[in-house]
Amino acid sequence: MPDDRDPKPFALSDDEECTAIVTLKDLPFRGRREPKDRHLLVRVNGAQIGFVFRLPPQPCRIGRAQDAEVFLTDDGVSRKHARIVPENGVYVLEDTESANGTFVGGKRIDRHVLRDGDLIQFGPSTVFRYAVSDESGETLLRQLYEASVTDALTGARNREHFDLQLRAELSYARRHKSDVSLVLFDVDHFKRVNDTYGHPVGDQVLIELSRAVAQSLRNEDLFARYGGEEFAIILRGIDIVGARIVGERVRSLVENLEIPTEQGVLRVTVSVGCASLGAHPNMTPEQLVAAADAQLYAAKRAGRNRVMSAG
Repeated sequence: MPDDRDPKPFALSDDEECTAIVTLKDLPFRGRREPKDRHLLVRVNGAQIGFVFRLPPQPCRIGRAQDAEVFLTDDGVSRKHARIVPENGVYVLEDTESANGTFVGGKRIDRHVLRDGDLIQFGPSTVFRYAVSDESGETLLRQLYEASVTDALTGARNREHFDLQLRAELSYARRHKSDVSLVLFDVDHFKRVNDTYGHPVGDQVLIELSRAVAQSLRNEDLFARYGGEEFAIILRGIDIVGARIVGERVRSLVENLEIPTEQGVLRVTVSVGCASLGAHPNMTPEQLVAAADAQLYAAKRAGRNRVMSAG
């Protein structure tokens, strides 16, 4: 009787495509179980939906305070809203006398031992899910989040995430009576680049430019592809003077960027427009974008490769 327990791949001819037969021992994981030792908070709503925070082995603070391990900008969240403390192999959620309360499963709590799947609400509308996961599960959650907020070509944040985050940042700035600025910039004569060198080179320009600009910014700055060859930077706590400095840094950086192509090194320039919440604290996100956009087009009308600012 033939033994078919270990099937072998075969081909009809040298020219035919062959499908390899894979046995269980060839699989990379082979059903190996990973320890569920990752304790995670996963945001389930708001501008940061999908964001993953791994709880550390020491207490962590949650709130609007800048030094909180889980920093939240949402309305209704206190500066020192809550904390999570590891105790005897479990994590305990404690409300730290917040103004609007901490809830688990819809019930207000002072202290609660967290269980996998718990829905935690800080204040009126900020919701996380507590999840106990293995390394692969955490990696997948992080990849899903990055895919949802990232522009596939450039690696900058995408337009949808920008729109959500700008609204959150304006709300945060108004509550704290601080400033927030917006820098918009656009690649000059980008259509000419595409027409002369081809779209693959145009894509490479956007990729190299994005990489260089992203590396020049602070961690708290948000860099996004606004559309086509136009990009945006949200600057928390920065006034119009600081925004113009950032805009000039970006302009100079791009002007000196060498982009290799098959036809040789390519250089491009950008025009930059800046606007700030500043003296207009009731400005809407749309109005702030319009103000920065007006300055961007003023820079183009003035000859391109320059920075213009409102105020």
